[in-house]
Amino acid sequence: MPTISHDALRDYGAAIFAAAGFPADQGRIVTDHLVDSNLVGHDSHGIIRLPGYVQSIRQGGMRPVGTLKIVRETPVSLVIDAQGAQGIVLATKAMRMAVERAREHTIGAVAVHRSTHIGRLGAFPPIAAEQDCIGLLLLNGGGHFTAPFGGTGRRLPPNPIAFSAPRAAGAPLMLDMTTSMVAGGKVDLQRARGLPVPDNWLVDVDGNPVTDPNRFMAGEAAMLPLGGSLGHKGYGLGMMIDAIAGGLSWAGCSANPPTRGGSGWIAMAIRIESFIDLDEYKEEVQRLVDWVKSSPKMSGAKNIYYPGEIEEERRQERLANGIYIEESTWQRIVETGAGVGVSAPAMKTE
Repeated sequence: MPTISHDALRDYGAAIFAAAGFPADQGRIVTDHLVDSNLVGHDSHGIIRLPGYVQSIRQGGMRPVGTLKIVRETPVSLVIDAQGAQGIVLATKAMRMAVERAREHTIGAVAVHRSTHIGRLGAFPPIAAEQDCIGLLLLNGGGHFTAPFGGTGRRLPPNPIAFSAPRAAGAPLMLDMTTSMVAGGKVDLQRARGLPVPDNWLVDVDGNPVTDPNRFMAGEAAMLPLGGSLGHKGYGLGMMIDAIAGGLSWAGCSANPPTRGGSGWIAMAIRIESFIDLDEYKEEVQRLVDWVKSSPKMSGAKNIYYPGEIEEERRQERLANGIYIEESTWQRIVETGAGVGVSAPAMKTE
């Protein structure tokens, strides 16, 4: 299995995007996002996405972010028609725009439809937390592959949600979760690694467990909502995210077809100091973390993690030891680079 340093991977990915004709600064933003996803352990949203992104760029399906088409605006909010613009770049910009509005008006919200894939949601709310705001991002996006509670048909996207809040010491709290059992990319990752999926992820039309990731990718299986056979809460949360993100963004809620294609999202920021002194708030959150982590551990538990701590632990480990990439994924990346005239960096293998 190839292992490569994050620095080499960043430079390689950015060079591929530039050679594919994407603006260098935006290509760097996308590459950094993908590599950071690998660093925190979310390989399904990491560099495995690069070949598909480059293909979309070369086919005209993914455009750089340029002048924004604003279809509705108030002092605290914007609705943007992305017109196929690159989602990761736009989501980064949208969260910063939400923070600017929150700083002036307490709350800022930017809703977007018709962007391309925005990657790992957990990357964006910390942008707000680092600017002393609460950050939130909701998406009714991804393929319609999740079954409703009690059903077996592919009706909902994974509909993820991410939150972030600052604290007195260390990285902000950050929760990034889908309302399906896992993100669809996790199934793709299992397929790339030649592995089955757990038997509580997928069902066929008759409700029987499916472990072959190829059947999911072929549309022959649906994913259960978060919680699996007991997933009524995950299903309910997914429905509400669909109503909020799909409805407010103009993308349209999940249907066949969605009004404007679905995959709408909304980035929100809340200015903490409008409610409480910032230092007092951060101390409150820190007390919460310390109190929860003081709990006795169950047998075999390594640690009691606050939301986002596992990702930070993985980041430190992979910064030191490199990022592991399955051979099939690496070959696709190398082929993509060669197709635009960029040679692969050296690496060690295991």
